[in-house]
Amino acid sequence: STPIKSSAASDVYKRQTMTRVHLAQLLRDLASAHDYAFFSAPDEYMPSEIDRYPAAWLAPPRLKEVEGRRHGKRTYEIQLHLLQPGMRLTHAERARRLDEMEQTLLGIFTELTEDPKVICVERLSIRPRTCAFTNHGEISQSATAEAVVWF
Repeated sequence: STPIKSSAASDVYKRQTMTRVHLAQLLRDLASAHDYAFFSAPDEYMPSEIDRYPAAWLAPPRLKEVEGRRHGKRTYEIQLHLLQPGMRLTHAERARRLDEMEQTLLGIFTELTEDPKVICVERLSIRPRTCAFTNHGEISQSATAEAVVWF
């Protein structure tokens, strides 16, 4: 016979509500798995907080929409930035690093949808930043998306 793969821990997880805290932790784990140091706070704190690269910066997720009362779905707006050192890069090296960061962001948001509490990621947009966030001269890619989750 085929065993049923279930455990008390997974049953507890399934009953947990996905909140902005859980969503941020999930993004922290995914960015860390891609070897990015993770930081999260409002954008105005970025220059003073980032102390190592490559870095992932998550602005606090914003609750955009709720459907349902006790159970249903929530939509959070997410803004995630990936940053790498950018001083003295050739044009070709800069283009290669921006492409790598774009692929990493696509991977992170794809992996996010593998969590059972995440229904989907919508309206994903990725763009390179034209100016540095900090005075370290980094290059960055910024992703904005909406994560639809169960509660």
